[in-house]
Amino acid sequence: MPATIDFETFSSAGFYQDASGKWRGITKTSPGLPAVGAPAYAEHPSCRVLSLAWDLHDGAGPHMWIPGMPAPLDLFAYLATGGTVEAHNAGFEYWIWHHVCHGRMGWPALPLAQLSCSLAKCRAHSLPGKLGKAAEVLGAAEQKDKAGDALIRKLCIPNNLKSTKSPPRRSAALEDYNALYQYNIQDIRAEAAISSLCPDLSASEQKLWLLDQSINIRGVAIDTDALRDCISAVQRTTDRFTEELRDLTGGAVQSVGELAKITAWLATQGVHTGSLESDAVDELLKDVWMPDGAHRVLTIRSALGSASVKKLFAIERRLTSDGRLHDLFAFCGADRTGRWAGRGPQPQNLPGGATPERVDEILAGLSEREPSLEIISDVSSCLRGLFVAAPGHELLCSDFSAIEAVVLAELAGEEWRREVFRTHGKIYETSASLLTGKTLEFYAQYKLENDAHHPDRKKGKVAELASGYGGGLGAWKAFGADAFMTDEEIQEAVRAWRAASPAITTFWWGLQDAALAAITNPGYCYSYRDISFGVAGDILYCRLPSGRRLTYHQPGVYQKMMPWGKQTTCITYMGWNSNYLNGPVGWMRLETYGPKLTENVVQAVARDILASSMMQLDAAGYSIVLHVHDEIVAEVPQGWGSVEEFEVIMGRMPEWAAGWPVRAAGGWRGRRYRK
Repeated sequence: MPATIDFETFSSAGFYQDASGKWRGITKTSPGLPAVGAPAYAEHPSCRVLSLAWDLHDGAGPHMWIPGMPAPLDLFAYLATGGTVEAHNAGFEYWIWHHVCHGRMGWPALPLAQLSCSLAKCRAHSLPGKLGKAAEVLGAAEQKDKAGDALIRKLCIPNNLKSTKSPPRRSAALEDYNALYQYNIQDIRAEAAISSLCPDLSASEQKLWLLDQSINIRGVAIDTDALRDCISAVQRTTDRFTEELRDLTGGAVQSVGELAKITAWLATQGVHTGSLESDAVDELLKDVWMPDGAHRVLTIRSALGSASVKKLFAIERRLTSDGRLHDLFAFCGADRTGRWAGRGPQPQNLPGGATPERVDEILAGLSEREPSLEIISDVSSCLRGLFVAAPGHELLCSDFSAIEAVVLAELAGEEWRREVFRTHGKIYETSASLLTGKTLEFYAQYKLENDAHHPDRKKGKVAELASGYGGGLGAWKAFGADAFMTDEEIQEAVRAWRAASPAITTFWWGLQDAALAAITNPGYCYSYRDISFGVAGDILYCRLPSGRRLTYHQPGVYQKMMPWGKQTTCITYMGWNSNYLNGPVGWMRLETYGPKLTENVVQAVARDILASSMMQLDAAGYSIVLHVHDEIVAEVPQGWGSVEEFEVIMGRMPEWAAGWPVRAAGGWRGRRYRK
């Protein structure tokens, strides 16, 4: 078992002092570390180690270092022999060690290759990421000390004394610090306990986690001058139109963030809404009979409340002294499929954005422009372009073409789809052709004559995006089909799509039958095509072609009446719910069935292909700085490498996917990140 380490630290990063000297968080909801991220937190001049607990698991028990003690020579010796150290969210320990212990205190470096992470193990095993929650769910013999939250608020962040006349007694302060040290030791006990109850990452997944950490440590450069100009323009515009908002509402609303007050004021104007989220506001603004004042208030709310513009401030908060953003990706953080989640400004959901040339044009005149709501949309279109290559370097990028559709076709064995991807690859046009009866040649000729896709292509695109995982009327509408199709037309198209894709619909229920058989016959494996299910202990495992396994805890089966009047068999399992539509966030019983299992499997297999490409690109010298579900971005010296080589490497499938027509295309190189 690797050694376990855990730091307790203090830093005022993520806080500021107002004019009265009172400490306040730079964000209202999650100040401090969550607001700025571990790299900026650790390099902040105020950051210091309050204690370090470690256990070499050599029979000597836990050890503790606090400032003033001799350096932890036994830990240094262990590292010098190549020993592995594990932490829960090991990236935090790395940054503290790197900036504070190594950078300021002169300790030896902590080699990344000698790190492992119990948080990564938990997420890969479909468990909650937080230490306390994971220990609770696992029923670990050692639990996280719940009293620690109060100690952290008291000792690890800046505090405002309730009374300056009676500061805390020194003896009380010593008691608090002693309690913090015991809390620190209990953390490493809990971390070791949950680690022992989680399967280790496979050798290939551990290598992938190390690559993930190197990408997070490398970070990506930001155009800091442009960032400052964008923030200044947004702030000027916000000030100008917030004043107009106050005037329009007679002072009833003071900012676009006061949602309840905006809703109440709109009601006085005869406009009633249960939501002021962007989609709801966009729909309200279509009402031509709305009073002018209410329309203007909603227009201001739509512009100033833009989630994308808020990313500017997330970038600014998390920017480090090297002008880069680090720790943008959480390994296995998105869902049980093993895909990555984004951190901070969430690079996975940046708006499409303008071309690099247009970004340069907008930025060149931004500081001189008068405040206008158009500035907000212009700045939003520049967000992607703020991610840049370092001086003397370029970004090189490509993405997989319709990777989920290819994976689904290959796993299901839908032969005509496989042929489409092996040849021309025009799946949206082909799907539209099946729905409308028009030929591919017709669509090709239309594009040739009009320099634009035929409107039918939208139907084909929605069909592919919405139907592969069992989506019906609601899913098609979620992808915008109701803008150009009636409900009856959508339902007919759904039936036509399924009729044209019998291997895929069979795959849905083949996976469900295999999973049900495994649940009702523990200890035996059941397969459909290349996907296998089996129950061991209280876990349903799904084995992917790569050999990686998806995990469903405490599986069960029950009969459910569906909205359309048919009784069906549902699979349930315990998992971490992050979708409020399924209920409160937390550990709860969730449902799945054939199409949902298919979605999990397809996205997991696509992730494994992306991971394989990332490993190969890294080995070839392409330094990855960003990646999304189907896209990889590397930072390379100017003139080094090529888009062609990059895409060839991305297209080299792992052995288990040999011959699959997964291709990278549309690659580019340049200074600014773009779609």
